Amino acid sequence: MAASRRIDLICAVITALALVITVLFMNGQALGLTVVSNGDAGEGYFTENDLDGGWDASGAYTVALTGDGAVISGGGYFLDGAVHIVSPGRYTVTGTLEDGKLLIDAQKSDKIWLRLAGASVTNRDGAALEVAQAEKVFLTLAEGTENSLVSEAFTDTASGVDGAVYSRDDLTVNGSGSLTVESAGHGIVANDDLVLTGGRVAVTAAQDGLHANDSVRIRDVQLTINAGDDGVTVSNDALTGYFYMESGTLTIPACYEGVEAQQITVAGGSVDIQPQDDGFNARETGSVLTISGGSVRVINETGRDADGLDSNGSIYITGGSVFISLNGQGGNAALDAGTESGGVCLVSGGTVLAAGSSTMAESFDAASPQGFLTQTAQGAAGARVTLTDARGETLLDETVPCAFTSLILSAPGLAVGDAVTLSVDGTETAVTVTNQSLSGFGGMGGFGGMGGGRGQRPGRDTQTDGQTDGQTGSQTPAMDGQTGFQRPGMGGQTDGQMPGMDGQTGFQRPGMNGQTDGQMPEMDGQTGFQRPGMSGQTDGQMPDMDGQTGFQRPDMNGQRPQMGGFGTQTGGQTQAQTAPLEPSALPLTAVSALLLLAGIFIAVKIKH
Repeated sequence: MAASRRIDLICAVITALALVITVLFMNGQALGLTVVSNGDAGEGYFTENDLDGGWDASGAYTVALTGDGAVISGGGYFLDGAVHIVSPGRYTVTGTLEDGKLLIDAQKSDKIWLRLAGASVTNRDGAALEVAQAEKVFLTLAEGTENSLVSEAFTDTASGVDGAVYSRDDLTVNGSGSLTVESAGHGIVANDDLVLTGGRVAVTAAQDGLHANDSVRIRDVQLTINAGDDGVTVSNDALTGYFYMESGTLTIPACYEGVEAQQITVAGGSVDIQPQDDGFNARETGSVLTISGGSVRVINETGRDADGLDSNGSIYITGGSVFISLNGQGGNAALDAGTESGGVCLVSGGTVLAAGSSTMAESFDAASPQGFLTQTAQGAAGARVTLTDARGETLLDETVPCAFTSLILSAPGLAVGDAVTLSVDGTETAVTVTNQSLSGFGGMGGFGGMGGGRGQRPGRDTQTDGQTDGQTGSQTPAMDGQTGFQRPGMGGQTDGQMPGMDGQTGFQRPGMNGQTDGQMPEMDGQTGFQRPGMSGQTDGQMPDMDGQTGFQRPDMNGQRPQMGGFGTQTGGQTQAQTAPLEPSALPLTAVSALLLLAGIFIAVKIKH
């Protein structure tokens, strides 16, 4: 009996050890356990902390700026013109600092909440707010307050600091107050992720308005940018930098290029850009520019070789409203996809009116699920363009501010064979929808197409010294499995056709492993781009995931961002998920399983 009890004890110890390994090293995923979140887990594009702009400030430290100094209740100190915040926690900042900065220099694992409640900071040479080190900083704009952060010069180039707001780590701007940023360099810089989820933010910068290495994500913020260079730039050496907008407004009345990133997704909100060059530029071969909702307007009256939507990979329009007006001179192309490098340009939903020059014009691929027209048409500045169907119902009605020589039009319900009427300033033309894709058709006077796409302007790299540019991630091969639709003409596909999707419109994506903070979730309930079956799902079906739109940020194993699905759910939801196991956890899974089996085997042998 004593021997039997000892063996029973050994079995119990082995079983307990297996459970401990499973829970501690695998976050309980193998047992289906739910991990308690600290409010900043990576279930979506936006965490609970990102969205909490009204947090309780009753127990926060206070920082009262006094013109040339500050009175600090705890968590930091004032030295040499700078407020040093060195402890994790919550801070409320009020008052004016005439020449200095707010400097956050905490531990790498520390989270800092910085609430501006009527604060004004000017630095005559350097950043007004600098995050030297922290895990993540939440810059909250208190309700009903006006705040400003101003940098007048940057002469210390060795430091790499080149933004009025400069963070070497993740930075979130939220709340409901207002913030004015003025900078002799970039406006707001984040070496990792930059998230804006609330408030009214106005940025005026000599260089980029927003500049990030990993991502810029926008939701519910009213953002206005006047920039000497790009309005928004996201770029890193791993070719995984992305821009994602879900709601709110983004207005860029002055810039060189509007939004430049390696991957671009607009899932909602309102975007209004008036660039000197491209409106959107998805800058790398294999990049994807997707518009699935919201309103996008690009107006360029002066460009000579500008594009409205430019991707060195693919362009997908699956919903929303797209309006592009470029002047009809030079090589201005309303749409410009990287067809010569395997990219596609497809429309499957939403309304599109894109006006520009016919000299180098491109259009959608003939395989597009939604009908479209590509017309050579003369229109003066301010011309009214309407498109009506056979029943006389209006599909499109816009006043086009720039003179044009080509039109690309598409609307929901439009299909090949439909008879429509196009009117340009009252001059009507009866047209039949054929979905013929044209490239370089200027001067041809018809729908002939000339084969290949126009050359792409390589993306400019605006990274500056001192920014952490070497991110982990894979390269962007021109092979199957890249972000977005698979390349046409590969794996048995016919050129110009989409890969097999079980009748679905969109593209498939591989599964992602378990995410950490800031990584993108798998998507749920979407009707657009889809991922291959997982955990018993069949191809073309979606697993139950958060309703996000866009693609995933790479994990620490060098994954590149994969595009997610588009549908009717609001992105950014933070529902609990059970992600697939990381490859690194598989050996631990095997150990746990073996230990459990050993315990069961011994117990069975003893009983018998």
